[in-house]
Amino acid sequence: MENKTSKYFKYAIGEIVLVVIGILIALQINNWNELRKERLKEINYLQNLKSDLESELKNNKEFADYRFKKAKASSLLLNSMAPNSIEAVQDYTDTYELVFIWNTFVPNNNTFKELLSSGNLSLIKNDSIKNGLLELEKLYAGIETGEHHMRREYEVYLYDTHVNNVSALNFFDLKQPAYGFPRRLSSDEIAISNHAKLIEDAKWQHNNEIFNNGLRLAFMNNSFLAGLHQDLVHFIENLIQLIDTEIND
Repeated sequence: MENKTSKYFKYAIGEIVLVVIGILIALQINNWNELRKERLKEINYLQNLKSDLESELKNNKEFADYRFKKAKASSLLLNSMAPNSIEAVQDYTDTYELVFIWNTFVPNNNTFKELLSSGNLSLIKNDSIKNGLLELEKLYAGIETGEHHMRREYEVYLYDTHVNNVSALNFFDLKQPAYGFPRRLSSDEIAISNHAKLIEDAKWQHNNEIFNNGLRLAFMNNSFLAGLHQDLVHFIENLIQLIDTEIND
């Protein structure tokens, strides 16, 4: 009886050990499956982030060029002679309208916003990538602040000064409505009877100190923002490389 009891006891312990081992193996497989699912989600997010960032490379390169051209146009206006012919007025108008055009930078960060709103940012395990994305949002906020600051100066010193004191939009065909901007006129199409007024207006604006201060501010602000966008290009390129490495590991 003692031998039988001992055998049964050992058998029972063996069964328990096997059950425990089975449970542990099942838990391990379940953990592995969960980790695999998380990794697949992470890879999917990383691929979407990379796609957004590649779009942002193009976006920032274009805005760096756009801001630089506006700074260059501001400098040309500040350092040129006052227009004294209708042809010179046309060149002058083309240049200040290049400064006047306003576009707001809108980043393509949809995947990152989804990560934040869904609470899935923790799926990104690489701290360098995670910190890079957070830093990128700070840089975007800096650009937004710079644009907001510059917009006020544009309105007060450039737009208001222009609209309140000179005849506007003289080089557009305002007789023919169009989808989009009206047709642009050349100096040859401007009636001779209007030449003297347009030259006088251009000279007044060229010599107006408030308007020139607006151009100086536009030069400084656009140059600064062009530099920020150029720096962002290098930052995003490095972030894409980090993501590529993480995806391929």
